Amino acid sequence: MINDSLAVLEASQGWKEIVAAVGMKRCPQSVAVFLPETIQKMFVENYGKLILGDSPVWKDGAHPDLVQAGRHLEPPSIDDCRTLQGELALHPLVSDRRMAVIWSADKLSLEASNSLLKLTEEPPEHGCILFVSEEDKLIPTIKSRVWSVRIDLPAEIAQARPHPGSPEEWAEWIADGRKKDPEILCLEIGSWIRHLTEKGNFKRAAELDSLVRLMGSKRLSVPMIQDLTYMVVKEGIPCEQIFGNIR
Repeated sequence: MINDSLAVLEASQGWKEIVAAVGMKRCPQSVAVFLPETIQKMFVENYGKLILGDSPVWKDGAHPDLVQAGRHLEPPSIDDCRTLQGELALHPLVSDRRMAVIWSADKLSLEASNSLLKLTEEPPEHGCILFVSEEDKLIPTIKSRVWSVRIDLPAEIAQARPHPGSPEEWAEWIADGRKKDPEILCLEIGSWIRHLTEKGNFKRAAELDSLVRLMGSKRLSVPMIQDLTYMVVKEGIPCEQIFGNIR
């Protein structure tokens, strides 16, 4: 099992194509990437370092020349999208370029999507745009204006797998999880969701899916992710009860 989320990204064909395009200075200004929500933040930071430079000014995924429309798991409003054009046009502060990220681009309203058409086709000379989404559901008029890249997961993570069953299996999962990134744990739990769905256990799958989304929106440690997962899967504690305690 891969233990490092960056290793998952770097092993993907999509990432290799991006790195090659940037290295040859052929990366389009407008790019759309489709990848699991769990590794989107990590991808944006590493893509940003390719475009803006890997300097000490990066802090917690933020950079002075990184403009964000919406938030992880939350698409921008039409007002956010309209504001983006002016923000991207500003002169770079510390880098040679400015970069705009549109989060949850597959969930944009039609009005918000249309407001981005001109900017996507004709960004400022020093600007670049990144559409981030889990599913390939951009409207055709935007998709025709961007370079689309998919980041696929390794088979060992992507395929459906059952969650631990016996106390021994849970103990082994907890011990092994200490070596993993939070992102990798969430991807592994995602394989459990797919397995539960295939088996028709939709209620438990929905509970775990809600938990993974919570994990993606907060910076949770590995032990906390494991504890919460154990509570939902093994102890059967409803997610609503957990959410009320940690929100």
